Amino acid sequence: MGDKKAKILNPLLETLGLIYMTRNFEAAKADILDALEKRNIDSRQFYKQYLSYLENYVHEFESACVLNPTEEFFFEYNTEFFLTAAATATELFKPDPDMGIKRLEKQQILSTLAELCRKEGSGNGMALNTLEDWFAVLQNSEYAEDTKWKLLALFQDPVGKFRDLFGIYENNRAAFEHTYQKNKAHLDRLISEAPEDLSAAMQNIAAEFHPMPKRIYLTAILPLIEWMTPTTIFQGVLADKIDLYQNNLKNAKEKLPQLLKLLGDKSKFEILCLLKSHGKYNLEIAEELQLTPATASHHMSMLLSNQMVTVEKKDGKVYYQLNQDTLKEIMKCFEEIFL
Repeated sequence: MGDKKAKILNPLLETLGLIYMTRNFEAAKADILDALEKRNIDSRQFYKQYLSYLENYVHEFESACVLNPTEEFFFEYNTEFFLTAAATATELFKPDPDMGIKRLEKQQILSTLAELCRKEGSGNGMALNTLEDWFAVLQNSEYAEDTKWKLLALFQDPVGKFRDLFGIYENNRAAFEHTYQKNKAHLDRLISEAPEDLSAAMQNIAAEFHPMPKRIYLTAILPLIEWMTPTTIFQGVLADKIDLYQNNLKNAKEKLPQLLKLLGDKSKFEILCLLKSHGKYNLEIAEELQLTPATASHHMSMLLSNQMVTVEKKDGKVYYQLNQDTLKEIMKCFEEIFL
């Protein structure tokens, strides 16, 4: 597909997203937890492990932002409408936002919106000269009814409303920069560890509807999304973590019974306890636990094959040591399943 990923946050989307989350944090958090539960994920554990940074990120922005209580149109709680408006804004205000805002035209805005609607399943190429034309586009889309009503309201004065939106961005761009610097260490780590590729589903959608190369931007304020415009894809810095979390949980449930069975054997358990302080060779283990060398060797072979121990040759002897990585993996399995 030839897409190019920018390992940076998109300032426009991030600033608008921070405003949206500042106004709607508890409702958005509740929806995230609900969506995770519907995928049979322990939402509280997932949130604690991956998403808890959002609280400080939003709080820091809230302390620095400039919000007008009357600026509600784009930021009332409707994530579908907000994402559509924010995606439209990124299409309209590039590559030079300052020039783009001066050249805004109604037809340009509505055509951009209609293209996003077409991605959701409606027809394209229709004239957008009247409210009825725009209504027909929306009726053929898959948007929720309350989103359609918001988009119909937008039709009344799209130039004025998007100029207002860009003014809100300008007033809060410094607040975003301040917030980014305050959270830089964690955000930079999220960016560096963000998925290298789009999900298979997003790749298929992009290839079918918009095969032209796209710029891919990361977002930390909407960390689980993948959202596409005709020329841009927004990818959450944690977009791959739901599948990763589910795979890790599945693997833990498959691995843990076998490891517990291994640890349930008294002799093997005592061997691991014996190796806690330092490594020992087979004869030492046999003598200290009053086992025959052959029996000790059998136990060590089982522990070695399950990566519970490692071996090191020293002074002509083979020393067995605890495999700390496997022990940590066992603890992680317990945590993912039970905590």
